[in-house]
Amino acid sequence: MTDAAPETPELPTVGEAGAVFDPLHAARSIGLSLFVNGVCPYLLYRVLAPHYPAGSVVPLVYASIFPILGLVLGHLRTRMIDFIAVIALFEISYNIVTALAAPNVHWAILLRSCEGYIVSTIFLGLTLLGHPPIFYIARQFVGAGNPALRADFLTAHTLDKGRTFTIASLVWVAGILIQTSLNLTLALTVTPANYLLIAQFLNTGVNVALVAWTIRFTTKRLERYRPQV
Repeated sequence: MTDAAPETPELPTVGEAGAVFDPLHAARSIGLSLFVNGVCPYLLYRVLAPHYPAGSVVPLVYASIFPILGLVLGHLRTRMIDFIAVIALFEISYNIVTALAAPNVHWAILLRSCEGYIVSTIFLGLTLLGHPPIFYIARQFVGAGNPALRADFLTAHTLDKGRTFTIASLVWVAGILIQTSLNLTLALTVTPANYLLIAQFLNTGVNVALVAWTIRFTTKRLERYRPQV
């Protein structure tokens, strides 16, 4: 009787992180993010604005408390600082600094709406230098806590010569530019309080669409490097 051949581990992709995707869990996470980062800042701004001079940036600074709180709670829950958290921390710091530096709340909102131009420039620069950011974000989630899965993921990336995540990162650059342009248009046409609310829903929608496309695109591309049984 011959021994059974060992099973060949399947190649993980960016769409796999050792767990089955749960749409309900994802919907809850998106809803919580919208509430903490959109609804709560909007409500706090509306409550505080009448107590300060017209055009004051102080209510806008206080409204940044909720995104900071969300970041801290996320860190306490996962016990790690990840690439996403670094981006979030940059955004929060940028928003606070521009709010304090702006002469009034309208300029603060305009500066806040342009933050994506900086992020897209950084993404483009890193991609052109051979360090596509989406690769590092994907690596963070694929095979988290499982060295074997992560090794397979890195092998696929090497065989692919980095093309998949270079393309994905460039698409994110384009997506962020479009999103930022829409934010700037909002900042020029709506009140600061409404901007805080509407922009959060817009940004979440764009990000969800980009993430969904990235999972599908990278999974299909890296599938070619799955070990043959």
